[in-house]
Amino acid sequence: MEFKALLADRTPYRKFLILVGIALISGVIFSTLGSLLAAMITGVQVLTDPKALSDLANPAVIDALKIIQLVSAIGTFLFPPIIAAWLFSSDAKEYLGVIRKPNSQQIVISIILLLVAIPFINWMMMANSLMELPASMKGVEDWMKEMEANAGQITKLLVKTNSIGGLVFNIFLMAIIPALGEEFLFRGLIQKLFKELSGNVNAGIILSAILFSAMHMQFYGFLPRFALGVMLGYMMYWSGSLWLPIIAHFFNNFLAVITTWAAANGSLKINPDTIGTEPGQSAMLGISVFLTWGLLFLLRKVSIEK
Repeated sequence: MEFKALLADRTPYRKFLILVGIALISGVIFSTLGSLLAAMITGVQVLTDPKALSDLANPAVIDALKIIQLVSAIGTFLFPPIIAAWLFSSDAKEYLGVIRKPNSQQIVISIILLLVAIPFINWMMMANSLMELPASMKGVEDWMKEMEANAGQITKLLVKTNSIGGLVFNIFLMAIIPALGEEFLFRGLIQKLFKELSGNVNAGIILSAILFSAMHMQFYGFLPRFALGVMLGYMMYWSGSLWLPIIAHFFNNFLAVITTWAAANGSLKINPDTIGTEPGQSAMLGISVFLTWGLLFLLRKVSIEK
């Protein structure tokens, strides 16, 4: 039986549900495999001891978390869109947008765009963190704040390392794999399906960016991740190449890993997360907003001319 393009005639809605089903099944399988692998390598019995990962002061637990995160990310984000694209099209590479390559202009503009947007993104993060839910939802708000704090603590522990080898692995785990997996899933497939569902490319980009941000399960970082998702979505749309948002996503995460690692090791004296939010930096914020919009228009222009 020929499985290639087997589900090509399904509606965008059904394709989305099929993709979600593949991601859920694959995520469970790969998470289990990751837990088994972590137990074999680190000795942390994740599957048999519910509290095995609670001792974050134990280096073996941190190593186990890294292994589980790596394997789970491959199974949840990278594997499902490749399988789904193969089922939805006779040419999976064309369907995902990986055949066309971005030119050097598009890459340089996208990287500069992410750099100049840092104060604007930080301001959105600050504004997001100041949001409060109604008093009737205080329990939900406290739960979200606790999740945010725990996620931040775990991220700092995962990034902290005293060796170059550890730093290289962190870059692979937190920059390369997320850039590939999340872009294949969200910009390569979900954005395309939402565009087909809505009949509007802008709606497709915005809806996929909302889902992209919500997937991270960090409410107080929702707005900046949404903004990043929108920028990555337009990079994909204007360039016609999935590689451009992959490169931009990698650069964004690479910068975050390097600065967090440098701060944890005491070699970075400034806090990059507060750039543009400190008193007296309103001019910097205004310039950041202006340049961000300007570079987006420039990226659109050079992409259309291509």
